[in-house]
Amino acid sequence: MGLLDILKGMFGGKERKTLASKKFKCPNCGYKKITLDMERCPECGVHIKSMFRKKCPKCGALNELDAKICKECGYDFEAEIRAAKKRKWRCPRCGYQMDSYMSRCPVCGVRFG
Repeated sequence: MGLLDILKGMFGGKERKTLASKKFKCPNCGYKKITLDMERCPECGVHIKSMFRKKCPKCGALNELDAKICKECGYDFEAEIRAAKKRKWRCPRCGYQMDSYMSRCPVCGVRFG
């Protein structure tokens, strides 16, 4: 899950799923209804938390998927999201200043990307 996926989840749709309620596919057996609140995969019995990890970009340590801070180096995973929210773009057509996650200017309608 990249930054773009997180931002789309936060701002893209009406229904917002938390990471705990999102359904994943078991990489071991392919069972498609895995959630992070489950202890084990009902099909193959593999421990869920051991399958899904988030790699720290700073030190490379594997962390829990819902971790906010790296357990090894203290890297703040949510800092990237906060920085993206603060970043502003200026529309080349009308000059309106908007958030960086927007794909269209709300004033003049020009599309980006």
